[in-house]
Amino acid sequence: MSLGRLVAKACRWPTFLGSIVLLYWSIVFVALSYHIKWFRLRGRRNDVLGWSGGMKWWVRARVLKVGTTDLYRGQCVYLFNHRSWGDFIVDQYVTEGRSLFMSRLAVLLVFPTFMGALKVLRSVITFKRGAIADKEKFNRWIDEQRAASPQTGLSVYPEGHRSLQDVSLPLKRGMLYYAHSRKLPVQVVIGANKEAIISEKHCTARLNQTAVVGYSEPIITADYPDFESFWAKVQETWDAQWAAVFGADWEGLPELQIREPDSVYGYDITVPMVAVVLANFAAFAGVCWLAFRAARSFFALFGAAQPLALALAAAYLALSFLIYSRPVNALQLHQRLARKSLRPSQLAQSERDLRALGKGAQAAAAAEPERLQQQQVQ
Repeated sequence: MSLGRLVAKACRWPTFLGSIVLLYWSIVFVALSYHIKWFRLRGRRNDVLGWSGGMKWWVRARVLKVGTTDLYRGQCVYLFNHRSWGDFIVDQYVTEGRSLFMSRLAVLLVFPTFMGALKVLRSVITFKRGAIADKEKFNRWIDEQRAASPQTGLSVYPEGHRSLQDVSLPLKRGMLYYAHSRKLPVQVVIGANKEAIISEKHCTARLNQTAVVGYSEPIITADYPDFESFWAKVQETWDAQWAAVFGADWEGLPELQIREPDSVYGYDITVPMVAVVLANFAAFAGVCWLAFRAARSFFALFGAAQPLALALAAAYLALSFLIYSRPVNALQLHQRLARKSLRPSQLAQSERDLRALGKGAQAAAAAEPERLQQQQVQ
């Protein structure tokens, strides 16, 4: 391992642990920057977009758009690829805060502060992972959650698990059965480089990163009377959108332009949100005080060398933020590091896989003008 990689691995912890603190106490940070208009009890307001836009602002991220198709803003199901905790920020942002997300109950237990706020905003459905005994009962429960929410879209991760591979995991059918049974339009939203913002698998977090997203044309479920034809269309659309986004040249891509929803919350949401924000402020202040006392006690152990210890800690923090503020393409970085550790036979297969991925992206790009021309004729 090179000296540069050793230094980078040693310096990853301040930004990574800082990103966990930022996520955990995100309600505090976005309220302080007033991206969440928590004082506004009446009038136009969307705290979900405020939260995601505020987090994007705090980590200095950018989102570029592939293609000309826009977000479908009606009642629908959005299908996202699952990369990392960076999904929390990017996927809420690219749906313009319109989305009701499906999330495992474990996420609520790990991040109760901001997930609790999303529950108050009725923008997340938490469920236990595992086999569902009565699927129709589960679907009726989702219907009730949607009916009680101000959100227009339902967002799911059909891969089921987070993956940093350059190819998709097999799609699960559960929520697609739901979309088909309710005749809800479906839109595929693929994002690349979300893991550059936060990657819990590699314990890294970076500032000043760029995510790239692309929207498919909406699939009108009512046009597919049987599920298998609908499923085939979803898979075809998913594969084409994946190739288009992961094969895109970032140079010259426009920054995603967001349209804020015309949503108005009732007092049953705005008043509890004031309580949630104030509770977060109080808890965060207490944690900061305890952390300060712990840090003071720790550095006091160095005695006369305390100034030197403080200087070294400051230098370590500065080096960490310097290294992890450089823009990267996480997929290319992971591929390059993986190829260095492969045997010759594995390396040859990896190169063939990458060429195949590139051909798929080129084929999708070549088909785009013809598809647009056909739409214009229709």
